[in-house]
Amino acid sequence: MALRFIDGMLHYSIPSQLGLKYSAFSNTSMSSMTGRRSSSTALKMGTQSDVISLTFDSQATWIMGFAYQMMGNESSILLQANDSSGNNQLCAVITAAGTIQLLRGGQYGTILATSSNAIPLNTWNYIEIKMTIASSGGVFEVRVNESVWVTYSGNTLSSSNANANYLQLKGRYSSCAFMDVYVCDGTGSRNNTYLGDCRIDTVRPSAAGTYTQMTPQGSASNYANVNETTLDSDSSYNYSNTAGAIDSFVCSTLTSITGTIFGLQSNVAAEKDDSGSRTVAATTRVSTTDYTGTTQSVSTSYAYYKQIWEQNPYATANWTATTINASEFGCKVIA
Repeated sequence: MALRFIDGMLHYSIPSQLGLKYSAFSNTSMSSMTGRRSSSTALKMGTQSDVISLTFDSQATWIMGFAYQMMGNESSILLQANDSSGNNQLCAVITAAGTIQLLRGGQYGTILATSSNAIPLNTWNYIEIKMTIASSGGVFEVRVNESVWVTYSGNTLSSSNANANYLQLKGRYSSCAFMDVYVCDGTGSRNNTYLGDCRIDTVRPSAAGTYTQMTPQGSASNYANVNETTLDSDSSYNYSNTAGAIDSFVCSTLTSITGTIFGLQSNVAAEKDDSGSRTVAATTRVSTTDYTGTTQSVSTSYAYYKQIWEQNPYATANWTATTINASEFGCKVIA
């Protein structure tokens, strides 16, 4: 797998529910705002203390893309990548002039390269950052709106670990905003390089699917307990302690898409309410065939258990809007 994470920021409350999706966040002055499309939502950060972070396994190569808008000029970190020991590997900074600097180490590390172009204020731009960490032959590069603005090849290693597992996006004192976030690693044969300017759409359950094996709480209809715009926790949910129980749902219609669908991500919001282990997995049903995702252990607090489906598993081919609209998505109790 190379596509590791996507976020359209439309299925949770900002900022209170950021912890359901991100590994960590620091909220000093976060809020939501209208994104680059009239029906979209973006995360607005109001100070340099505002941070969202993602923790993964250690990889030598990471590619991260996001739509970005900044509202003022000062020098601040855009993205920082750390290794599993907490060492700063690479850092991308936007200077007071709006140019992008690439640094080995933290914000005050070795400057590797600086862009000649500058990010304009109060406009949406799609930024993609590629990092391959190595003592020689490493790569650190930033594209803006699919054009390379600044690139460096050589030593990108600032610790004894030739990898990173922690990606952090940071705010600015004069505010900035993020949306349509994706993360890829360098493994596999798919989605292991830039994806380009991407949009991320959210669809929610709109009807019961083939399986309604869990007990509804809130509404008598299982799908109506999980179709809210943002997670309502224990106000409505479906539950089961029976291994093998599945709830599957027909989802709202995805609008027609002319470009490539690089993958989809099922977000299963779950918690357990007693001691002992509990595991679940996301499921999809395509052309009357069921597919089960990775087994994941559930904690005693709500979180999103994410499953990436890079391809339609039935045809081993790219998803299409038609295929997604005809499929069901849900959750299975594993144990």
